Amino acid sequence: MKIASTISTYPTPFGPIVSKDGNLEANLQLLQKYGYRGADLFVKDTDEKTLKLYRKMFADYGQQVVTLIAIFLGENGVKLSQTDPQLRKRDIDLFKHQLDNVKTIGAKGIALGFIRGSHSENETESDALKRIAESLHVLGEYATSIRTTIMLEPINRYEINTLNRATDAVDFIKSNQLKGVSLLLDLFHMNIEDQSIYDSIRYAKGLISNIHTPDSNRYAIGEGHFDFPQIISALRDAEYDDFMTLEAFAPNPEQTLKQSAENLLPLLLR
Repeated sequence: MKIASTISTYPTPFGPIVSKDGNLEANLQLLQKYGYRGADLFVKDTDEKTLKLYRKMFADYGQQVVTLIAIFLGENGVKLSQTDPQLRKRDIDLFKHQLDNVKTIGAKGIALGFIRGSHSENETESDALKRIAESLHVLGEYATSIRTTIMLEPINRYEINTLNRATDAVDFIKSNQLKGVSLLLDLFHMNIEDQSIYDSIRYAKGLISNIHTPDSNRYAIGEGHFDFPQIISALRDAEYDDFMTLEAFAPNPEQTLKQSAENLLPLLLR
């Protein structure tokens, strides 16, 4: 396995991004310095020329874009659970354009978090999930056709009311026979929702494309109480051998990167 971190291409106050001052090149230098091999990249709506520039910059520092995170879609009201078919088609098309951007920048895939949408007070979760599944059948087929993936992220109940547990997300993908859809697991959310982080990781075998790896308090690795040897063992049982990506609060980004790498890299070599 390899380690990655989170970087924003623009200054942002958004929470658990390690490097969020918008200085992409300086932050890529820090990743290289401490043994990181890639990053989840938070972007605004970006033209093809700029995406290609980002791709070259990553390559110059020996880094890979792991997950493209187009957080601006949520800020613009995109929801794959829209009840209005016309609005849902519009949002599917907007998301599809970002899948093209994933290919341009050379990322593994795109994150699907809040913009999957919630269910309203006058319906059940299953009602919203039917619409989300319909949207993902369209988008997943397209992702498959261009050889990328949509990384569905289970998020805790205090932030969204659909697909909170990792195990539920696994069942959702399998029961709907979704193509082009995989999982972005996040230890912070799993610690709130899943009965066992380790068993849920094993349950997701074959579907994991990325895993967000803060410590239990969502700070640098070593600041909380997660049992990382057990987490790594579960990932190996799930035959996952890709990126563990640091998404954490970072009062001092360089110290957060350094401390997390020093605590995690030796475990990956065992």
